[in-house]
Amino acid sequence: MREDVKAISMVWLSKTDLTNLNSGEGGSNLVDIKKYRWKGRDYPYVSGQAMRFYLKEAIRREVNPEEACIADERGETCGQIEKCVLCDLFGFMTTLPDKGALVRLSPVKMSPAIGLIPLDETMVTDFLTRRHRGAAQAQEGELRGDIVNVELAINIYKAGLCLDLLRVGSDERPKEIGRIEGARKKRRGSEEVEAKILQSVELVRLVDESERARRVKLLLDAVKDFSDYSKQARLLTDFTPDFILIALQRNYSHRLQKAIELRDDGSITLHTERLDQILREVEGECVRVDGKAAVYAGMIRGLLENEDEVEEILKSRGIEIVSPREAIERAEKSLGLL
Repeated sequence: MREDVKAISMVWLSKTDLTNLNSGEGGSNLVDIKKYRWKGRDYPYVSGQAMRFYLKEAIRREVNPEEACIADERGETCGQIEKCVLCDLFGFMTTLPDKGALVRLSPVKMSPAIGLIPLDETMVTDFLTRRHRGAAQAQEGELRGDIVNVELAINIYKAGLCLDLLRVGSDERPKEIGRIEGARKKRRGSEEVEAKILQSVELVRLVDESERARRVKLLLDAVKDFSDYSKQARLLTDFTPDFILIALQRNYSHRLQKAIELRDDGSITLHTERLDQILREVEGECVRVDGKAAVYAGMIRGLLENEDEVEEILKSRGIEIVSPREAIERAEKSLGLL
């Protein structure tokens, strides 16, 4: 895997069918959609916690059970970076018998997925009956059920991810970098020098390079295939990227997240001036592949109303548009993962 890449930044759009990906607080007979407000209107969102769960479950499908622990009754995971892919990539807060409380910052930073179409334009409330089929109902000769209302909506969501590559397979450890000697004091007949210990932190590699590369590839493959969203038994949809930008960066930065924004005019039109400005900034932070900045783009036709303008902007910057899946695979190849 390339050593000069410090971060992998991704931002994408995904259009869903009629579904409810992440429920809010709701009520006794209401399964609502999580909402945020912007300029007086409600929009849906999927929490960052839910997005991380989807990625974790996609990775869990591809590894052995010993490599992907689950939280115990206290919500704590195993904390074994060497053995557990999920604890390594997504961090943890846990207590180990010989080390006490441990906290690991997640190398994977995940945004919420925010809906970009107002809910009053697309949301419906579905009427659902949860039938009781137990023996008591059978004896009475009737089937009874609870009435539940479920909020459903079609929307286009924006989400993003940034992976801190230096932390994958590594752990922070304290390191003494110096001492400041103080006054000399006599204690019990001997002279001691008080000193202030100066500390920093260093990253200690816990797994070999091939295992680090495998874990990074598992995460990137998960973005292509994640599917364990809520309520899929009766509200099946696809939530993987339809338009995606990927950057292989020499520094750690979230700047690429600003590249995708729809115009505030009610259309499904990407803000192309903003896209061009952010790409100009990000390209200077990227490693070079075949003489060009390592920025990749994938798009499914029919998502954006101004996709020809978007394609023109990307081509002017030397970025070829392929499918979202192929864009991720090209990034993997440039990293040396394929």
